[in-house]
Amino acid sequence: MVFQNYALWPHMTVFDNVAYGLRLKKRPEAEVRSRVERVLDLVEIGQLEGVMRRKPAELSGGQQQRVALARALVVEPRVLLMDEPLSNLDAKVRQRLRVEVRRLQRRIATTMIYVTHDQEEALAIADRVVLMNAGHVVQAGSPQEIYFRPGSAFAAEFLGVSNQLRATADGGRLAVGRQQVPYAGPVRGPATLIFKASDATLTPPASVAGPDEVILRGTLEERLFLGSVYRHYVKVEDETLMIDAGEPLEPGPVVVRVPAAKLQVYAA
Repeated sequence: MVFQNYALWPHMTVFDNVAYGLRLKKRPEAEVRSRVERVLDLVEIGQLEGVMRRKPAELSGGQQQRVALARALVVEPRVLLMDEPLSNLDAKVRQRLRVEVRRLQRRIATTMIYVTHDQEEALAIADRVVLMNAGHVVQAGSPQEIYFRPGSAFAAEFLGVSNQLRATADGGRLAVGRQQVPYAGPVRGPATLIFKASDATLTPPASVAGPDEVILRGTLEERLFLGSVYRHYVKVEDETLMIDAGEPLEPGPVVVRVPAAKLQVYAA
């Protein structure tokens, strides 16, 4: 198991931390050294001779995480359990190490059960994602299936930057407050509309709906620059929606355009 807080023994060197499981199994010292060096090289911790003599306090967070991973791998487990192993690292190191974890799993072909609250991390690393809520499995499948074909309103709203609107479905229409949009799906009565911030676009208030498109009229109240995109906060009826765009728009009346295929409707 790889713990969230690494759980490295502070009085032991890197070498002794990694060798601990093998020594418990009473493996010959020559074998211990060979396997420790091999697994530390596998996790790409850096210059081996210098690192192996250090104590955990002399290492960076990323290096400590690699030592914890090496300690678990060196005993060649059939299943490796990882409890939010990257949550204590800064964003850049976390993104770099998630790639290393993925590469490592492919190289050693060991089953890994990886617990995380970071949905981007789960989607990036996993072959199969199990989405849980309050101790119950909500949906399981490939990352692409979970993201693009959510099986419930919880899954749809949880994954990605999502918007949610209350509505009523009846007679081929969806009523969102005082606004009406076309709808031909199976849901009837109180409903929940969900779509991703990246799936919608903003246009001037005079815009009309195109084919296979839903429009909602609202007011742009605020925007934030997030680096790669501007996130716009739009008030539609009583809800605030988040819409991502490459260029900033000025506050005021706008139209939110959502491809009908990207709009997910669930019974409330």
